[in-house]
Amino acid sequence: MTTYSHSKLGTFQQCKFKYKLQYIDKVKVDVPDTVETFMGKKVHETLEKLYKDIKYQKLNSKEELIKFYLENWQKDWDDKIIIAKEEYSAENYKEMGQKFISDYYEHYKPFNQFTVIGLETQELFELSKDRSYHVRIDRFCCDKEGNYYICDYKTNNQLKAQEELDEDRQLAMYSLWVKQKYPDAKSVKLVWYFLAFDKEMISERSDEQLLKLQVETEALINEVEKCKEFPIEVSNLCSWCKFQHLCPAFKHKFEVEQLPEEKFNLNDGVKLVEEFATLDKQEKEAAAQKEIIREKLIKFSQQKDVSVVWGTEHKVSVRTMDKIEYPKTEEFEKLLRIKGYDVFTINYSRFLSKILKREVDTDVLTQIKTSQTWMVKVGRRKE
Repeated sequence: MTTYSHSKLGTFQQCKFKYKLQYIDKVKVDVPDTVETFMGKKVHETLEKLYKDIKYQKLNSKEELIKFYLENWQKDWDDKIIIAKEEYSAENYKEMGQKFISDYYEHYKPFNQFTVIGLETQELFELSKDRSYHVRIDRFCCDKEGNYYICDYKTNNQLKAQEELDEDRQLAMYSLWVKQKYPDAKSVKLVWYFLAFDKEMISERSDEQLLKLQVETEALINEVEKCKEFPIEVSNLCSWCKFQHLCPAFKHKFEVEQLPEEKFNLNDGVKLVEEFATLDKQEKEAAAQKEIIREKLIKFSQQKDVSVVWGTEHKVSVRTMDKIEYPKTEEFEKLLRIKGYDVFTINYSRFLSKILKREVDTDVLTQIKTSQTWMVKVGRRKE
């Protein structure tokens, strides 16, 4: 049985090349955690302990939980952990996580609202064609009225909009598993705890929405399994990708960063990039200057009532020309072909002439705009 997950499918949608490296080639890369990821793990572990102990009739005090969190942090901290935001220290992040736990404790004590069924679940929801979907729920619980709750803790500093949560695939797919395993469920509620804001947000899906989601997810899986090409998709998410040093879009960056400073500018790739960038800048500056002079030539030709302006070795012809604009759509192209106007391959000038003479069908003509523009063309002066 092939197992898929929210992160696995998300990786495919984010970058197929990354998907290939991670899930097909199974490339192992030793990359340190970021401090955000580390802090999130420690907070999750602490809340897991809270509810695990409650199942055994042991209610930790807030102080006991924070002590567990701090000791766990100290035990697992590694100086290789990446702190990208230089203005903040590891201590800042540790205190942030401590506040999350404290606020959550005060908000929900004595934690008897629901009955906990599972913590950090490792379940499988069966799909078609001998495939399954990994169900990992931070906290899964129910109440006495037959309502089930899929709870997810968020430790990042971004509060999602309700509309975004109502479109979330991860927890909604988990609710399919709940409905399959617990047919007594009156409802399945998706609950996010945004710990940085001490805020709880809830979403729920109808049976029709869930069926649609399952169909869409299986269609995505079909696309994954049929995929033969794995192109690179460069985006802002690349900054957090652990495969950058293997990616053609970033590999050279890593190569030159390893060079001694005195050899960096001697690298062939570096030199070519700088030469190209210099020429590109000059070309853009020249194009801007050329446009200024073009406008001056047009104005000059109008003032002097001439169509050719002469120089020492060159001349420039300045004249008006008719320009047509038409919709670049399949529907319009089909209409033109039905009417016999194959303008995309031949007879553009003849077609233009017919338009200007209004010798074109009205239903075509109404979709076309005609205007005048200037043609400014340079040539060598011939004595």
